[in-house]
Amino acid sequence: MRRWKKWVGLAASASVVAGGFAWWRRAKSSGPEQPSDDALFSLFLPGGPQGYWCNGPLGTVTAKLMPIIEAGTYRTVGGMLDLRPDDDLLDIGCGPGGFLAAEARHVHRAVGIDASPLMLRAASRRLADRIAGGTVKLVQGNAAALPFGDAEFSAAIAIYAPASPPEVFRVLRPGGRFVLADPEPARNPSDESAPSWGRRLWGESDYRRMLEEARFTDVAIHFDRGGLYASGRKPTESTPGSSAQEQ
Repeated sequence: MRRWKKWVGLAASASVVAGGFAWWRRAKSSGPEQPSDDALFSLFLPGGPQGYWCNGPLGTVTAKLMPIIEAGTYRTVGGMLDLRPDDDLLDIGCGPGGFLAAEARHVHRAVGIDASPLMLRAASRRLADRIAGGTVKLVQGNAAALPFGDAEFSAAIAIYAPASPPEVFRVLRPGGRFVLADPEPARNPSDESAPSWGRRLWGESDYRRMLEEARFTDVAIHFDRGGLYASGRKPTESTPGSSAQEQ
């Protein structure tokens, strides 16, 4: 009986989210001019234009559904990143901690950063034992300017969350890996002018350019059921030409 009630509740919550999302898509199609790409980092902040998705009553629903809906994406990103026991991982836009709980249990240290206090409270509950053990830390902050030192992490992810490739590059160690996922990318040039989540859609060429301009190498991009996945690596100090790149 309890399990039946649980799934009925989740189905009802999903209906609320789907209905709200459909309404928002209709509203934004005739709404005001979309903000610049740089403004994307403030969209989901408390009080931001799309902040209600991660805060308040709708944010509570989102926090419950996200680890279920995005489980497949977590597995894909985890496989691309190939996390190791000695990794120090940064999860940008960690939300309720779903990826850290499902795919990063074995890493040396994990840090999740999110702008939403509600999401961080949900992550704190989900990861309470690891936080108490000192292997997980949660930080409230904005990904536009990551509040971490240079070369602090060996791996970083941004799943359906805005990230600044130059900032990610800065906080990664030489050889560090970065994987991001975009749920609604441009799949062809005609899609690129369509606004979504407060910005135009970005496609393969956009992500390749952004990662390469940030000096990532081994850039790889592919499309899957979860949208677009992009990965890159910070050159090691021994990589030919990397010294010139770093200057």
